[in-house]
Amino acid sequence: MQNANSAPDVPRILATVDSRHYAIDRLLEPVRWLFRITSLTVLTVMVSLPFIQVVLREIFSRPIVGVEELTRFMLICSVFLALPYVVAAGANIRMEELVAMLPERVLRMLKVLTGATAAATFAVMAFASLVAIRSNLDNATPTLGIPYWIFLGAAFASFTMTAIECAVQLLKVLQNRPLYITFPMEEEPPADFDPVAEQRS
Repeated sequence: MQNANSAPDVPRILATVDSRHYAIDRLLEPVRWLFRITSLTVLTVMVSLPFIQVVLREIFSRPIVGVEELTRFMLICSVFLALPYVVAAGANIRMEELVAMLPERVLRMLKVLTGATAAATFAVMAFASLVAIRSNLDNATPTLGIPYWIFLGAAFASFTMTAIECAVQLLKVLQNRPLYITFPMEEEPPADFDPVAEQRS
């Protein structure tokens, strides 16, 4: 990924910086890691369940009841839990090539409007999820009896964190800072990096 210093042709607010570069990102980093690890765990379970079910059904003739329902549950939760990181990293569809051609002032105004609108929208969605949780405390899925508040809880956590990420991006726009973050292990190696020479040393 390019950073603010290596991409002079890209507006600064579209660049990406290390997640520990600014104090507010360092403050949010543990929560971001929690969402990342949880979403990865849920995704791993979701991918593993159908495989395990096929093996148990075809080889041992003992399928697990409700695996399909649990897989759907994992799919829903994985999408919700990954959403905040997608927004924070700028991994959503942004048409950056076209946006980068806009004048800096117009782009800045659009980013302010986008950040404020997105933060408000996700905050409303988080509140709606909370209302839905209160209305469905006694409801559960038909086969496994998974409470609906678990589904809706994932939505509430996701929308709340995404609203915070959008508010942080709005603050960064106002301060003329790069919007998006990347974790240290995600950064691309230098252009002259030689993995063979690195192993020899």
